[in-house]
Amino acid sequence: LGEMDADQLAETTMDPRRRILRRISLSDAEAAEKIFDLLMGTDVAPRREYIVNNAALLDRSRIDA
Repeated sequence: LGEMDADQLAETTMDPRRRILRRISLSDAEAAEKIFDLLMGTDVAPRREYIVNNAALLDRSRIDA
């Protein structure tokens, strides 16, 4: 979200007609924090490595259209 300009944010995230809210729960907060830090942190190399190594595991049906 931090990389979106105001128009993109308004169109994709803030517009109630286009956004989808999902309830999530965290059974393992420590693991969730670790992956969050990896994906949202400032160190690019480990994030890229994670994405490349795990791309095949993506369930495309779970991506919001």
